[in-house]
Amino acid sequence: MTLLRGSAVAVVLTLALTGCSGSDSGGSDGSGKADAADPTASVDESKACSFLSAADRKQLAGVALDEVVAADARSGGSQCRWSSTKGLIEVTSVPATSWAKTLPDVIDQLGSSSEVKTKQDRKDLARAKKLLADAGSFDGAEACKAFDTLAEIDGADKDTDVAVKYLPISSTEVGVSAQVCSAGVLTSLVYSEPGLVESKAFEKRATAAVRAAQKRATA
Repeated sequence: MTLLRGSAVAVVLTLALTGCSGSDSGGSDGSGKADAADPTASVDESKACSFLSAADRKQLAGVALDEVVAADARSGGSQCRWSSTKGLIEVTSVPATSWAKTLPDVIDQLGSSSEVKTKQDRKDLARAKKLLADAGSFDGAEACKAFDTLAEIDGADKDTDVAVKYLPISSTEVGVSAQVCSAGVLTSLVYSEPGLVESKAFEKRATAAVRAAQKRATA
């Protein structure tokens, strides 16, 4: 497990994965054939809403979170949000190849930004840039391998397949984010609740939830 440590590579992963769940996100049809996904296909939000059961959501949040609210995935995306005053869960699944294609531009932009502050930042960024030189031509397996390598550069535990971070949700609130990449599909989960405090318990819950979502996304 790893928390957002503020390194250059952490910023790369955070920007790319947050982008996957934002208005400019890509997506997967959840079929497990992500490499063949049509980026111009219509969004099917109901697909992602099947990735977490009511029991999965309750285990993550500690309370029932069953109300689906509007998602903002781009055409070809697969995303679902459940929200109430007690918390929010967002699941986004994208073809790993689509995710990988965004990274060279992110790396280039980051190279001249204020986020690169230390010698270690520059070293990490150089390694990431070399790793992603051919990202535009990656197949699903190569894209997932790149994801795992980037997570390891950022300090993720090599013994786990899930990268966990805390992300700012607002100026005062944070959320826990978990991502996993396998079978050519990258799935990202974000959970937040009022007053959420970083803890191993939330990391374990988010890990279990994203694994459950990934199992269905790649079925």
